[in-house]
Amino acid sequence: MVSVEEAAFREKANPSSRPLGGNVAGGNLALTLGLIAVAGLLIARFVLAATTELAEDEAYYCMWSKHLAAGYYDHPAMIAWWIRAGTEIFGDTAFGVRFVGLLSTVAGSYLLWRASLALFADRAAALFAVVWMNATILSAAAGIVATPDTPLAFFATCVLFAIAKLVETGRGAWWLAIGAALGLAFMSKYTATLLLPGLFLWMVGTREGRRWFLRPEPYLGAVIALVAIAPVVWWNYVHDWASFAKQAAHGVKDKPANAIASIGELLGGQAGLATPLIFLFCLWGSFYALARGLRRGDARWLLLGGIAAPMWAFFIVHAASQKIQPNWPGLVYPFAILAAVHGGLAVLGHRRAPVLRVAFIAAPFVGVAFTLVALLQLGTGAIPIEGKKDPTARMKGWATLGVDIDRLRREHGAGLVLTDRYAITGELAFYGMGAEGVAQINDRIRYANFPPPDEARLKDAPALLVLKAGSQAKTSLPFDSAVQIGTVTRPGGLRPRDAYAVFLLSGYRGGLFACNPTTKRGETCSQM
Repeated sequence: MVSVEEAAFREKANPSSRPLGGNVAGGNLALTLGLIAVAGLLIARFVLAATTELAEDEAYYCMWSKHLAAGYYDHPAMIAWWIRAGTEIFGDTAFGVRFVGLLSTVAGSYLLWRASLALFADRAAALFAVVWMNATILSAAAGIVATPDTPLAFFATCVLFAIAKLVETGRGAWWLAIGAALGLAFMSKYTATLLLPGLFLWMVGTREGRRWFLRPEPYLGAVIALVAIAPVVWWNYVHDWASFAKQAAHGVKDKPANAIASIGELLGGQAGLATPLIFLFCLWGSFYALARGLRRGDARWLLLGGIAAPMWAFFIVHAASQKIQPNWPGLVYPFAILAAVHGGLAVLGHRRAPVLRVAFIAAPFVGVAFTLVALLQLGTGAIPIEGKKDPTARMKGWATLGVDIDRLRREHGAGLVLTDRYAITGELAFYGMGAEGVAQINDRIRYANFPPPDEARLKDAPALLVLKAGSQAKTSLPFDSAVQIGTVTRPGGLRPRDAYAVFLLSGYRGGLFACNPTTKRGETCSQM
């Protein structure tokens, strides 16, 4: 626990704990404008969450929420629970699917503010950190798109807040909150384990941290974390460790042709999602905080840098041998944002660096500009970008596609609609046939928690098969006849190319869903 005398010394010695306006010219005006911009972005998030269509993954996770379980093939269960909670309130609407995630971004901003206050006792700087976080496209996406990254980011922020309160108060009870937050983060996405090396580094690297090795509270917190993750561990045990194996393979299967280009792609993706200046400050601030924390044994700085910097190093090194998706490093930003803001204020408090000062003030406003353009494109499609190159096109045209395919189904008296991809399966379930009216013919392990499809509907009536244009899945199906009856293109973006071939299947011979979803053994398993 930090003594009163030591706290007073740090208050004088640390420039980031002085009022923001005392460090940066026009700081108070910049902060006010930033908060106004954040309020506007928050309103835009709520409007777009209610009016934009679900992305493929969101619709797939919405299917999960109709069959709640302790785990699923792709991820732990948290996103399904969140979606179920939202749709219980607002029904099966896009806003219902996204509602809890939206609230989590607001609650996460509050916890980030409180964590900053606990560490540095500066309200202006804490609010500035909230502005930085909400100025990123990543934060906007977390509020609008319901994926496991949203609860992961929230519970990572909970971890940050709980450790910050531990540093501030020295009360061991905060270890119980740390354990609960870590467990819930893992129940959101398995990459939450990347928080653990930094936490251990913080414990061994500071006097405040080392004393906890001889106290019972951290071990009680570990027990709470284990209890929290027990459901998904049990689900994996029952299902032959399918989800753990899938994610382990997912982390090593996409080998890049060029290591340098892959690292550049990672960094470019982060500059896009976090926006350029914020990302650069976050990357620098993480390693600055690590160095300052280790050099001075300062628990506050080592908390931020000790968790953020190793994660950056992991993703950069890993990118040399594996393609990293832009959303994967998302859990680092609550720590990196605080490191960037307080690190920048600390440096600017000691040095005359006009260019750095301007860049620091401009960073959130550049972020807001980038985010506004992204939200404008999502809401209006005002920028003429080809659908294949427009990331927002993934959230457009699904309702129209669902209506078109349902019309073909009714015109030909078909029963079930069959697919070969989870993405189109989820979208058609949400925007057309319902979860019981559509079934994926392969990868049945994805639906291990679902009741089996009603094969009587295949015997009593023809079926529709919807395939991505060019797919060959129809060649191995147990039907006497497969006749293409049309091609449907999903509208979205300029010159959309997301086309689907629709086949009418008849003469069902049985055995389509014979594959055991747990063991992947059966007639269709070899096609998975």
